[in-house]
Amino acid sequence: MLVMFMLQPVKGTRDFVGEEAVMLQFLIDVIRRTFERYGFTPLETPAFEYLELLTKKGGKDIEKEIYSFKDKSGRELGLRFDLTVPMARVVASKKLKKPFKRYQIGKVWRYDQPQAARWREFMQADIDIVGSSSPLADLECLKPVVDIFKELGLDFFIKINNRKILESVVRSFGIEDITTAFRIIDKQDKIGWDEVKKELKKNFPDKDIDALIDTIKKNDLSVLLLDEEGEQGLSELKELLDLGKIVGIDDFLRIDMSLVRGLEYYTGNVFEIMAGLDVSVGGGGRYDNLTEVLGGEKEPATGISIGVYRLLKVLQDKKFVPPKKKKVYVAPIGETRAEALQILNKLRANNITSEIDVMNRSLSKQLEATDADIVVIVGPKDLSNKQVTIRDMKTGKEKKAAIDKIIEEVMKA
Repeated sequence: MLVMFMLQPVKGTRDFVGEEAVMLQFLIDVIRRTFERYGFTPLETPAFEYLELLTKKGGKDIEKEIYSFKDKSGRELGLRFDLTVPMARVVASKKLKKPFKRYQIGKVWRYDQPQAARWREFMQADIDIVGSSSPLADLECLKPVVDIFKELGLDFFIKINNRKILESVVRSFGIEDITTAFRIIDKQDKIGWDEVKKELKKNFPDKDIDALIDTIKKNDLSVLLLDEEGEQGLSELKELLDLGKIVGIDDFLRIDMSLVRGLEYYTGNVFEIMAGLDVSVGGGGRYDNLTEVLGGEKEPATGISIGVYRLLKVLQDKKFVPPKKKKVYVAPIGETRAEALQILNKLRANNITSEIDVMNRSLSKQLEATDADIVVIVGPKDLSNKQVTIRDMKTGKEKKAAIDKIIEEVMKA
């Protein structure tokens, strides 16, 4: 019983095998290629950080979810819960050329309750721009995400808001504890507006919570009476929308005044990607104070993160099939392994995906086991005539091909 228990993935984690692993790698490749096309360069950071660093500005809910532990020297550490805080540490500790544009694709950990599209170990794909306070930097993070989702053929939209607007609205109802109010409002996707209203009334019993909720739900920026900070947020949001129209992504952007984003380090425009799941497939926003909070110089920054496993689930639900590379299998018969290996090397040198039998199986067993599109059969009789047999595994048709023409013949098959 113990052995069977140990052979299962730990709760909230998962294995990727076979076609699912291929799909995951395809998705990562699409994301990486797009990020690099926009001038983002890679960054790698450790899986664990000092616990004090991770708890600086994540918020109480995040603190509860951090996998924390003491190492053998008694240092209090934690597994990273996102890729932004470690990136901000790097920026705070080094003199980097600005703007600093980085991408990172890696695993993060949160002790959340596993459920549909929620795991304790999951993968994020992030891009961030540090050093610019312009909404143009926000756009430069949103546009590649739109490109990725369009390339994958998905129905999606991106909710956008500015926290300064919502802060101004909340303050106009006499609420000064913005952190608590935002933490409650951020739950509305999980618990619904009725429960949000109950929690707000419990925490702010003397405030007109019904009117506050109605104002947020109306989602009408034109009727808001904002203070100076709120007007600044409105200007930032409108500029982002105008820029989005210029580059043709305005149809994918939807204003949502209830959008908070749970992490407390956000300061301005915020985003959330929706693509058919009950939860977001990614999100992000502007965090202009994080590097200062971590002990470095204050640096304006913005970024967005894609939940890779969630995006994978969206593709699986839609029965998405990634483009398949032609795969060749080299099948030696009898004492032809040396010649088969030479042919295999030639195929791989020409960037053709190919493999060879390593199980010493008969030809019939090799043909039965392979998932290749084409099989190159290397037999003694063919070799005496300086040729091989090429078999199309889909049609079953075979043809002879000269060994010195093997690349051309495989490409035509």
